[in-house]
Amino acid sequence: MVALSWKAPKGDAEVAGYNIYYNGDEIASTKKNRFTIKRLSPGTTYTYTIRAFGVGDELSPPSKEISVTTSSLDATDPAVASAQINSGPDNSGSATPGITNGGGQTSI
Repeated sequence: MVALSWKAPKGDAEVAGYNIYYNGDEIASTKKNRFTIKRLSPGTTYTYTIRAFGVGDELSPPSKEISVTTSSLDATDPAVASAQINSGPDNSGSATPGITNGGGQTSI
């Protein structure tokens, strides 16, 4: 399982939701700033990006990529990986990825 979370972009545009991409392909949409991906293979690297979309379906630029490698533990282990995407310091709405494991955060 991979739990993604991110901060809402700052600015004038109203965000209606977020698209989640895996290796460049859209895999889901959500109105929340978090999403959990289940049924992943153990010992596998997954690369994700997030794009905000507005009321008129306009899309933000993609976030920076974040790569998460699942544990090689049993695939039934519910706490395999977690990732958090944080807003960049320029408040432009572009995201800076980081991985959260065991309470600590490492920026990529």
